[in-house]
Amino acid sequence: MPALPPYVPAKDAALANWAANFQALIAANPGAYGLVASDGVTITAAQAAFQAAYDVVTSPSTKTAMAVSDKNTARVLMLQTLRPYAQQISLNAGVASADKIALGVNPRTSTPSPVTSPTTNPVLTIQSAGNLSVILRYRDSAASVSVKSKPFGVVSCEIYGVVSATQVTDPAAMLHVASATKSPLTIVRGAADAGKQLYLVARWKTRSGLVGPWSPIVNFTVPASV
Repeated sequence: MPALPPYVPAKDAALANWAANFQALIAANPGAYGLVASDGVTITAAQAAFQAAYDVVTSPSTKTAMAVSDKNTARVLMLQTLRPYAQQISLNAGVASADKIALGVNPRTSTPSPVTSPTTNPVLTIQSAGNLSVILRYRDSAASVSVKSKPFGVVSCEIYGVVSATQVTDPAAMLHVASATKSPLTIVRGAADAGKQLYLVARWKTRSGLVGPWSPIVNFTVPASV
């Protein structure tokens, strides 16, 4: 049974299957999960009580308000027992990842990958322009044209721009325009910029403030308002 977040299913039917698998594997070999036989007994009792209460409400002839209440109580009590075990196993570096996945919990003992400064840059594309605005798309320079996702660790595309009568080649001459999290986005200019050249550049930024290299600069003529 693969472990997908959240690894404890929300729906009763899926939870019953998850708990039955969890109980059976631990009861068969508690040592493989860093547990002892008495842990298996505790888990088995909690799972059996929920399963019995759940079986009652799956039949229309026995599904009463009292039966549903009993099932809900058994569910809470089972999770109070099984969830700490699941978390303990998930964090136990001595339990093989394959065994954790088979049990239905998420392995969480691997060393997390550090988030470093981005090494790629955004690629800016002018999708359309009109009425003092431009619809701007961006993607990662290392990704295909159809891929919109940002690089690992990146939370925003920092866009800078400036209106200039002469060509701009230095990003340092530009001012911050937007912190974009989704592509495309609309950039709106004032009426005073109509007919002028707007130069845009961008770079990726991580949650901790690390930034990557600048994108190539793009420019377009700001259209007049209609």
